[in-house]
Amino acid sequence: MKKFTFMLLLLSAFASYAQNGPITFEPGEPGADWTWNVFENDANPPLEVIANPDPTGANTSATVAQFTALQAGQPFAGVESQQTVDLGAFEWNEDNRTVTIMVWKSVISDVGIKFDTPTGWSQGEIKVANTVVNQWEELTFDFSSFINPPESEGMLDRIIIFPDFDLDGRTQDNVVYFDNITFGEGGGGNPSTEPMVAAPAPTQDEADVISLFSDVYTDVPVDTWRTDWSAAVLEDVEIQGNPTKKYSSLDFVGIETVANQVDATGMTHIHLDVWSAGFTSFSVKLVDFGADGAFGGGDDTEHQVDFASPAQGQWLGIDIPLDDFVGMTSRANIAQYILVAQPSGAATVWVDNMYFYNGENTGPAEPMTAAPDPMEDAANVISLFSDTYTDVPVDTWRTDWSAATLEDIEIEGNPTKKYSGLDFVGIETVANQVDATGMTHIHLDVWSPDFTFFGVKLVDFGADGAFDGGDDTEDQINFEMPGQGEWIGIDIPLDDFAGMTSRSNIAQYILVAQPTGAATVYVDNVYFYNDLGSSTLDEGLEAKGVRAFPNPVRLGEAVQLSEQPVGYEVFDLSGRLVLSAQGTATVNTAQLSQRGVYLLKARLKDGSEQVQRLIVQ
Repeated sequence: MKKFTFMLLLLSAFASYAQNGPITFEPGEPGADWTWNVFENDANPPLEVIANPDPTGANTSATVAQFTALQAGQPFAGVESQQTVDLGAFEWNEDNRTVTIMVWKSVISDVGIKFDTPTGWSQGEIKVANTVVNQWEELTFDFSSFINPPESEGMLDRIIIFPDFDLDGRTQDNVVYFDNITFGEGGGGNPSTEPMVAAPAPTQDEADVISLFSDVYTDVPVDTWRTDWSAAVLEDVEIQGNPTKKYSSLDFVGIETVANQVDATGMTHIHLDVWSAGFTSFSVKLVDFGADGAFGGGDDTEHQVDFASPAQGQWLGIDIPLDDFVGMTSRANIAQYILVAQPSGAATVWVDNMYFYNGENTGPAEPMTAAPDPMEDAANVISLFSDTYTDVPVDTWRTDWSAATLEDIEIEGNPTKKYSGLDFVGIETVANQVDATGMTHIHLDVWSPDFTFFGVKLVDFGADGAFDGGDDTEDQINFEMPGQGEWIGIDIPLDDFAGMTSRSNIAQYILVAQPTGAATVYVDNVYFYNDLGSSTLDEGLEAKGVRAFPNPVRLGEAVQLSEQPVGYEVFDLSGRLVLSAQGTATVNTAQLSQRGVYLLKARLKDGSEQVQRLIVQ
């Protein structure tokens, strides 16, 4: 089965719709009398429509919008139009995919624009930073790679603006003026005809890669990136400092490694990233010269894989299993790579990150099995989401201000939350705030094929139970390079949320992932628990401060104790002894048969014992 990671742009075949625009904020025109809702901005001062404070330069219009981004507000504080009423229902088409906005800012930071449907469906925001301060500037947002919502989600009908999207936080209140939001050619021209950003950096392990062209890996020698018999023009260009091959007037182009033929017998896939504003088909042909290593020697084999109607105006990561090149019966002497595009002789295609890789150890794109069932005693648990326990009420698993798409799915019959296009997602229990003062940990199971970072933020609304009531506290715990392609059981001591000084009114849970806006994360079994009562063993002995690290740990890796005990024993949660050792401070998890939660009992030199949880992932 071919694996290629591009999207098809879905265009409506029925009635066309248009949004109300341009949004000028002039009296009687769109924006001026709309109902604008400010969110995540501390006290949420309302959006104001005022006289233009600087009617010079790029914007001489009479009235503009004023947004005050408070220092105490969230980085993603913003303002949104009223759903179904103000902007009007619309679909993306060739006339409205370029959105522009005039901004006047005193600081350099991102401006984000996002659109969603009445169900909350969205592909997230696009962020563009201003380049000047204290003057008007027009920013352009290219939505050419965005698709229209599925029919079940309704139509886009709300604009959401993040005027001062600064993840580093603000050092002061920032006043931002914005104006003249336009769609399509009226605002800033057509979608881009060339890539504005470089192709995504590959993530395959270099040990599993044979690279022809990529900044990330060491490339093998390539004779030529355009043979004499090619019908194309080659130009070596840089995009954001990243070397890229640009083929214009492309019908077909030959690339050769004849002098240093590639032995790809140990590889499973070929990958390349391509970008084109106008191609209507794209093909990749591989030619193996056979054991004699000579062209036309009688044992040459080849095959071509075609892609009809590839998506335009975005980087497409194409991954083709070498088994799909059925006519190429050998992979030991690959010498030619031919790229073909239509319209013939008129296509322009940018190419980057062309390499073979061994994907046998690459995990699936989605979990094949459900998350493990929790084993905590229900009496010691406050559950937000789990089949094992009775859940407390949750207002929403995706707030309006989230940058993620939520889908409720089942894995082996087990309800699971799937977040895609994830930057950050808010989960709220505002109406039924959680009192976790009797709990010691928060747990969640997560699975992702691609995240490189994961963060968990908790927000307590304080004794008044109100957002931004003056006693809110919060903190975020981050995990760098979490394991991919497997369920990871995350157990975080609530004491680690040092900035959250109260646990009586927990109302928000924010999950953050990278790559920003591109991660897919599955979530199950979100609950608080009291660790003191979860074991079948006697844990009444006072802890002496001996720490095990890392914890959690990957199966097969070593755990170090902060001091050497007389001996230690490891039990599973049924109380069965599974591992023991004497006179060492190292716990070798390679001797454990499976991942899971264990109890580590260390016998200390003063005769006491310490029991702690050991999480093996």
